[in-house]
Amino acid sequence: RSPPKESGSSSSGEEKKIKKTPVKKTKKDTKTKKGKKDGKKGKKKVKDENAPRRYLSPFIFFSKEYRPTIKAQNPSSTFGEIGSLLGQKWGQISADEKKKYEKMAQEDKKRWEIEKKQYDEKLKSQPAESSSDSSDESD
Repeated sequence: RSPPKESGSSSSGEEKKIKKTPVKKTKKDTKTKKGKKDGKKGKKKVKDENAPRRYLSPFIFFSKEYRPTIKAQNPSSTFGEIGSLLGQKWGQISADEKKKYEKMAQEDKKRWEIEKKQYDEKLKSQPAESSSDSSDESD
């Protein structure tokens, strides 16, 4: 016969339970994270209206061409439904057909890169001129 254990092996399971303090997550804890984000609102970077318009993707060129056709075939469809149908159509066309739109997108990207380079050069030259103007006003 083995000697009896100190914890009382023959006793009920209630004695063996270890008391744990429950960790409760309150709704307040989850809301505090959202509150921090609210403080950053309103500090959005102002978009320069003179900046060149970004290049378009192949899908955008495709949708510009096919949207009137899809809309005519589905006159009661909403804007979102038409977008979904355009996406399905885009998935169905062959790689050869997509190359046409990819070429258009590459040309548009080249256009954007040229305009962006000119715009950046213009911005670099402006601050030097405007800083000298602001120093004259302070005198």
